[in-house]
Amino acid sequence: MIARRVLRELLQRPLGPYHDKDVLSKECRLSGQSKLVLYSFVLEHEGRVIGLDQSETPLEGRREDHRRFRFRGTLKIGDPDWLSDWGVKLVEAELDLRWSERAMREGERRGPPLTLKELFGNKLLKCSGSALRDRDDECELLLRIQGERGLPAVFMRASRVKDELLWTSKDQLRQYEVHTMDVATYSFSENFLWRYRLLDLMEKIVERYPYVPIEARHPEWFARKYIRDFAYPEKDKHRRIIYDSSDSDISDTDERRVRTPRQLLHVHKSEILGLFAAHAEWLLTSEAARRNNVLDLKVWYIFWKQAKKERREAARNGVIWGWPVGQEPRAEDPISSTSGEEDDEDNIVERNPVIGKPTPLVQRKLEIARKKRLNGRRRIESSASESESDVQGHAYASDFSGDSESPWEPDESPAADKEVLRLVPWQLTIPPDPPDATGRWQCPLPTCQYKIDLRRLTEENRRDVDDAIIRYIMRKEWQNVYMDDTVIRGFLQMVRNHNDGHFTEVGVKVVREGNRERLERIRPRQEGVEPHSLRGRLPPKGSLRGESTATMFHVIE
Repeated sequence: MIARRVLRELLQRPLGPYHDKDVLSKECRLSGQSKLVLYSFVLEHEGRVIGLDQSETPLEGRREDHRRFRFRGTLKIGDPDWLSDWGVKLVEAELDLRWSERAMREGERRGPPLTLKELFGNKLLKCSGSALRDRDDECELLLRIQGERGLPAVFMRASRVKDELLWTSKDQLRQYEVHTMDVATYSFSENFLWRYRLLDLMEKIVERYPYVPIEARHPEWFARKYIRDFAYPEKDKHRRIIYDSSDSDISDTDERRVRTPRQLLHVHKSEILGLFAAHAEWLLTSEAARRNNVLDLKVWYIFWKQAKKERREAARNGVIWGWPVGQEPRAEDPISSTSGEEDDEDNIVERNPVIGKPTPLVQRKLEIARKKRLNGRRRIESSASESESDVQGHAYASDFSGDSESPWEPDESPAADKEVLRLVPWQLTIPPDPPDATGRWQCPLPTCQYKIDLRRLTEENRRDVDDAIIRYIMRKEWQNVYMDDTVIRGFLQMVRNHNDGHFTEVGVKVVREGNRERLERIRPRQEGVEPHSLRGRLPPKGSLRGESTATMFHVIE
């Protein structure tokens, strides 16, 4: 049997590289008991090392993404069952070759061929998780694994790995936790990582101060709360930075801590605001698409415009502030106050597309919030003086014509007078949320339990929908809800059919004449009943839907 010292020498460098589909078994996957941890993660596309900034930026428009992103990383094999039969042969062959080369180099005789079964059985290799250990008495079987990306990366958003990057391989949709990155890939991933760190931090601050209205959550408020509650954690004051065995200040209970607290590095508010300025565009589009109710779109839109001016002014004075990583102006570049990209406010969504959300839908929601939230409170109180054309501009038709450039966008809003619009629930005056990644959608009215599951359609879902579309959806041959026009149109037809029932409940019907639509009252208003009482409570103040759509209703308290 091979000596532990020799085995440790043979395994000093990872074996491979191997394709994950060749060496890993179906049992090798992330679960509650076992973790698949990748180290030295490298991402590549068309022969060039890239990062998450490139791989996690969706293509413009609704084109299907055929890009192939290859990854490579070091994986510790913590269980022999993680390897396929062919994988065991490949690993044993390379390990045996290394042993033969060492024996020739050292002039020693080698023993019989090594097998993983014997190495694990004799506990020369231990069964454990895939996290690396620093113990000198353990030998670790490390493989260089490579494969293709299967799904978008998830950072700080997965419940199982809240603080780690979750990477999914195309083979078996196997998921890995990425603990370390190659320096080149990391340098091309900083914007992606910073954005989700900021979003996670903002959500934690909002959870800590739930009573603060969304209108008050401006960037300076977030910066102040970060400095107060998160910038100087108590545990960091006693953290041991440099190891010195003779240090008399070491804690008796934990050698990683010192008794005397350290003076932590001062964090200035301008540093935090600079990060917000660098990623304000992404935060705006993400909030408009997801509606997490973390930030006020109008307030942050004003901050974004001001930050653009200030970072240009700072650049003229030789100071780099508020720029995304890699987009800082060079010294030889002229700093123009009318830069095309900087002043092109209409293309903010195109520059920051949201995975799984159609660009026209995000653009529309951002436009509504940007233009209508400024005078939201005043209009709720005095909407009787609002012009009819302004009201009609926000009316939403639940059905879209076939000639629309995007299935999510209507060609024209339905015509209606103010008296009719006052009867309509506010949730039906904006485009429907697209179904989630699993194809599920629920009616936004709080008292309605209607649901659509595109992979499990009910008889109610299928009613009055084109048979060809229903057959296509139920075959389940489609993969991406957002990339398949047939699935989208079927979904919108189901939503329209369902919403027609809600319109009828409040005495309104949608009259469709070709590509044009209009709302008509089908029964007179009941005497003594206020219009807003028919649609339940108003949306909460500060929500995207609330302040951007409630302005069209005449509310009498």
